Amino acid sequence: MMNTHAVLEWREGLPYSTQFDDVYFSMSPDHPQHGLAETRHVFLQHNQLQQRWQSLPVDNPSHFVIVETGFGSGLNFLAALQLWREQAPPQAHLHFVSVEIAPFSLQDLQQAHAHFPELATVSQALCQQYRLLQPGINQLELPGFSTSLTLHIGDSAQVLPALNLKADAWFLDGFAPAKNPGMWQPFLFECMARCSRAGTTFATFTSAGFVRRGLLAAGFQVQKTAGFGTKREMLCGAWPSLEQPLPAAMPKVAVIGAGIAGCSSAWFLASLGCEVHVFERSTVASGASGNPRGMLYPRLNAEKPLNDQLALRSYSFSLRHYANLGLAEEAFKQCGLLQLGASPREYKRVHKVAARYAHLGLMRQVDATQASALAGVTLVSDCLYFAEGAWVDPVAACTAMLRHANIHLHIQQEIRTLSRQDQRWQLQSTTTQIEETFDAVIVANAADAASLLPDSGMWLNPVRGQMSMLETQPVLQNLKTILCGDGYLTPLYQGMHAMGATFAPGDPDTRVREEDNHSNLNMISRLSPEFKQLHSVKIPYARASSRCGSPDYLPYVGPLLSISLQSSTQEVTQFSDLPAPQGIYVHVAHGSKGLLTAPYCAAMLARRVLSDAGIPLPQLTEDNFWTGLHPQRLVFKQRGWKKLLNPFDDEGAA
Repeated sequence: MMNTHAVLEWREGLPYSTQFDDVYFSMSPDHPQHGLAETRHVFLQHNQLQQRWQSLPVDNPSHFVIVETGFGSGLNFLAALQLWREQAPPQAHLHFVSVEIAPFSLQDLQQAHAHFPELATVSQALCQQYRLLQPGINQLELPGFSTSLTLHIGDSAQVLPALNLKADAWFLDGFAPAKNPGMWQPFLFECMARCSRAGTTFATFTSAGFVRRGLLAAGFQVQKTAGFGTKREMLCGAWPSLEQPLPAAMPKVAVIGAGIAGCSSAWFLASLGCEVHVFERSTVASGASGNPRGMLYPRLNAEKPLNDQLALRSYSFSLRHYANLGLAEEAFKQCGLLQLGASPREYKRVHKVAARYAHLGLMRQVDATQASALAGVTLVSDCLYFAEGAWVDPVAACTAMLRHANIHLHIQQEIRTLSRQDQRWQLQSTTTQIEETFDAVIVANAADAASLLPDSGMWLNPVRGQMSMLETQPVLQNLKTILCGDGYLTPLYQGMHAMGATFAPGDPDTRVREEDNHSNLNMISRLSPEFKQLHSVKIPYARASSRCGSPDYLPYVGPLLSISLQSSTQEVTQFSDLPAPQGIYVHVAHGSKGLLTAPYCAAMLARRVLSDAGIPLPQLTEDNFWTGLHPQRLVFKQRGWKKLLNPFDDEGAA
């Protein structure tokens, strides 16, 4: 498991931090709910959350951002989530941002929550998402509560100075200043001042003089008030309530393409309150997203930090996302997955990846004997075992996302041109001009994006891939996990196994080829000695599609800027030197990994769209991560803007 979990001692049933020499919450024989009551008194009451949430607009989407220093047992989050569900209107969305250097394990979290049975419902919702956590930014979505939890696992001294958001309330928690002086430093108060808006409130259990002086020096109005229980005083206050600008309107967004990238983009925008219109030239998931099975796992190489970090973040995020969609068993199956180190090259990769990433708890290295026991068939090489690896039905996933009430689907509408008029975007299809106009457009139509955006500078490569479904055979019926070597093979489901897929760069033909079926059979025959005779198995179904890739195997995600490939003497050292985004965004080129990476990229992109529209929600990634995925990164390279292309620094992320 991840090696940054909190080291706890349980003293009289309470979690005690050995690192900070303090208890996470206190209990009293005279007041069994002491810890929860203190949370409600300090953080909920003194940020006036009940009154403020009751006054949120009922008919229009709104967002409320809480930033907490010290997630700990999650008690503050649970109390806020419970109150949010009771008091906030349905159209409102809660963003809870928390920083924690050493998170609880899931088992410790559940044990701590057992003290508060009245929080059982919200605890269960959190614990269902609280898995596969990694150092850095972890995004946990609770759509049933209209809530997003952005959990930063890291040192507050690094996390807080990099925050880019506007908070509505601050929960200054964490251990007492005497126990945890590293957090109660000037960078905390500077971050609060930078990330607060007019009327932002704060509350904290401490009344330490240097904390009060730091808040005052940063510009906050501060007052002492009665603490909870035996604590005589606490601090609360607000950022000065100067005249507030009118809140920005939620953007109306068009998404072009109803594959996994487009549907994911639409879903996350809709979940944040946007009205979204999806335009698809054919039918839902008719392109590369239309296969009956797609594998969900990260293929890591331990050599390209950005590629690996995208895969790792996407894996944990996407597993939670597909689980949130409530897909039926035939559409989402977490049966575990083994990556085989069968060739010398793959054997070396398996060991390198395990050495670098196994401590994250997402996978572990197993030998051939262990792998055979997990798989149910004979394997002869060391493997990487992903216990939560899964297969997904992409069509079912896309269909489920498009059911969101804020999404309007327009099929048989091929968009050919985009034009800007009166600060809004007009779409022209092959048959008619779309009557609706939009604040923003996300182009997610794979290789067709090149013709729709001819001046973008994107290089898009079509890659043909054919997968096949085969009827089960006796040697296949004991298979318990997905096997991945040169391709993949899934366990038995409804009498069939999925296998694939061929890989043919530059080939756009999507007709099924019998030779590709044989190629897939040959591929799986190499996965296990038991499969050697699988050459004449009946294949009742096969499907070929054209995936869209990029030269560096990373997707193109982000705003399209008004720059060209032509050389220029313009000096560009930071993004503020470039033209501002005008509302066109790109989400393409996931190659064969779209099922894994598209939901995570879509969630990032949705927040970027709202931020550009004047709604600064918490972001899900660092600025240099964005740069590495920018749709015009090729232009940046050709024009010599090296300072925009700093390599992704994953120090501490692995």
